[in-house]
Amino acid sequence: MQNIDSGSLHHSEQQRISEVLALYGFTSDWKGERGKGGMNNSTYMLHVDGANYVMRQYETHNDSMKIAFEHEVLEALQRSNFKLDTPSPVGRLSSEGGTFLAVKENLTGHTKIVTLFHYREGVNPIWHTPDQLIGLGKAAGALSSVMATLDIPLEPVYPPYYRIQDAYPLCSPERLLQLCTSPPEQLVACSNELKQLRHVLPELFEALRGMEQLPHQLVHGDVNASNVLADQQGEICAILDFEFATWDLRVMELAVPMSDLLTMDKSEDWMWQAQEGLIRGFREQVSLKPEELLAIPQLILLRSLDVVLHFISRMFEGTDEPEVAVDQIVKLKQRIDWMRHHEEQLREILVY
Repeated sequence: MQNIDSGSLHHSEQQRISEVLALYGFTSDWKGERGKGGMNNSTYMLHVDGANYVMRQYETHNDSMKIAFEHEVLEALQRSNFKLDTPSPVGRLSSEGGTFLAVKENLTGHTKIVTLFHYREGVNPIWHTPDQLIGLGKAAGALSSVMATLDIPLEPVYPPYYRIQDAYPLCSPERLLQLCTSPPEQLVACSNELKQLRHVLPELFEALRGMEQLPHQLVHGDVNASNVLADQQGEICAILDFEFATWDLRVMELAVPMSDLLTMDKSEDWMWQAQEGLIRGFREQVSLKPEELLAIPQLILLRSLDVVLHFISRMFEGTDEPEVAVDQIVKLKQRIDWMRHHEEQLREILVY
């Protein structure tokens, strides 16, 4: 079995893909190309035996329990009444069975977990008008409603967002405050932002106390433009990347896309209309309690803080260059500044 259209793939990638396809029971020649995006994993678009597939190689971790939980969620969604497409793992035909496997990289000697998914049609949406965010809100709300009904036998591996002290051993909140006080050389480009964050982060950490009292359920935890697909009419038709699905605050499914909207290169008026549409679309599907709405401003900042800790950890591991963490630190500072000036107005549209 060989790649009959190598394109931009390195020889080592072609070998790995052929090995994986063989382990899934494919023996025909295949075509493939490297997928775009995906900072937490590598993806390849493959065509074999008249069908299209997506091969994912996990780069953030090598934890089979995390993948097993993700795939349990996906299989439960396939059995549910959820109307949008979601990733469908391909089952292995070998005696081992399962939907993922570990493959050793010849160049590095490292073992990576790899899985194969059925291809889903669509493209990542580009937000041209604020009204498009109504659709994202509806999709996130519909997913939230279904996820609340799923019965997953496995225990989730990832902690809730608000238990941020448990999520990143390489960069705990205490370590982050140390970095803010004495920025290392890798983060000198954002040293001013870090020093300013040193004075405001303790207040955010304190605001997370008591979050465990809010309604919880199974959540996707990362619904945004890069993790949804739109059809030719621009309607959202699929939600992807359930890697970080876990038991968390129900309202986090709304807070995450709201947070991601804050640093888009759009006008203030555009952003406010988009936020209103996103909230309205979500609340058409999910009835949130007043205390959940009250927590959203802090959860918006928590989302950004989580991303910062994630990429600083990847910097320490050598997975990403420091520039990635620097960019997220700057965005966190921008969001905190924005919230200081606009929190009251945000609360007004949340309770409308």
